Amino acid sequence: MKKILLATTVLAATAGVAAAEVAVTGAVRMGVTNQISATNLATNQKVEFTSRVRIGFAASGETDSGLSFGASVRNDQSGVGNTANGDSTVFISGAFGKIAMGDVSGAPDALVGQVSSVGLTGLGSLNEIGNLGNTKTAALYTYSAGALSFGLGLGQPTGADKAISVAAKYSTDMYTVALGYEDTTAQKRTSLKGSTTFSGVTLAAKYVSNNVLTAGQTKKTAYALSADYAMNGVNMTAFFSSGAGYRATNFDGVEAFGVGAAYDLGGGATVKGGIAKANDGSKAVFDLGVAMSF
Repeated sequence: MKKILLATTVLAATAGVAAAEVAVTGAVRMGVTNQISATNLATNQKVEFTSRVRIGFAASGETDSGLSFGASVRNDQSGVGNTANGDSTVFISGAFGKIAMGDVSGAPDALVGQVSSVGLTGLGSLNEIGNLGNTKTAALYTYSAGALSFGLGLGQPTGADKAISVAAKYSTDMYTVALGYEDTTAQKRTSLKGSTTFSGVTLAAKYVSNNVLTAGQTKKTAYALSADYAMNGVNMTAFFSSGAGYRATNFDGVEAFGVGAAYDLGGGATVKGGIAKANDGSKAVFDLGVAMSF
């Protein structure tokens, strides 16, 4: 009798979710690098093996009225999750747009983005200009109508980080322009990025301005440029940045550059390698290996 009740309960619980789907994806890599520390490039001393396994689970469904909903969670080789929502998101979407919570980006991070990186591992993210308010449990609203997209991000309403951010992006086949604004209790930041693609070449430029100098900053502005060229399965990338990089929110005027290349092997496997250098006395970092997605 217990088995019959259990089977009846399972059937009743799943009868209304026939449209639900669960997808499993993976992003893994293996290779060599001299980037021993991701945040202190001066410690780089020798070549070491590097590898990472990242498996993603995404579930989605739809209500009787046509609303879409779902969730995603990531499993890395270093752990299976945490209570700070550093690896999971939940969303609901419809004609009104999309509302997501959890490990979501702020509006500028989602719509403005960064210029291109190089290498297998990102090589210290020297191409990036850090965003504000990166709380792991946050909310993000996005809406798109044709070529125009809009975003509104909110950090936790309590605690030290009460970040609010807005962004807008206009994108066509030839070019993209995006503008973002972030506001925390400590500072305000405006970011502008544009990119264009022609004859296999993609050029991108980003400019960011702070309203104040915070601890560790020597400049109120930072910028980054990148160029990509794709031909016959080969993609070559170069970037230059000033005041950006692994120092996250601090604009200290340090300049950096990087070059890299990737070759598509097909089937989700790509050979990647790059070299990057900051003019702060640290050593150049490099990597080479294979990235695989499935």
